[in-house]
Amino acid sequence: MGRSTVSRANVAARLLAAIPANYLLTSVATAALARLLWRGLGVDPANASVAAMLASFVMFSVLALMAFGVRSALKLWLWMIGSGAVLSAGLWLSLASGGRL
Repeated sequence: MGRSTVSRANVAARLLAAIPANYLLTSVATAALARLLWRGLGVDPANASVAAMLASFVMFSVLALMAFGVRSALKLWLWMIGSGAVLSAGLWLSLASGGRL
């Protein structure tokens, strides 16, 4: 009747986005946030790491929910790849210019 069918490939793509890809994106975002807090806002390194780690729990949860809430798995993957590329480039530039946290 009004029932939509969901393919196994669609569910598999969302599961891959919700767990391993989400973990990778969250870890890069956490590292970039810690660097931003330390180098950009002058927070001491220990507090920057703790604040970024606390924010990572929220990021992971929101991204996992978003993986199943968006209409298109393709748009989800494009968004995650684009975000990951931008965050990775920013983190790489930060590390290249100033060493470790």
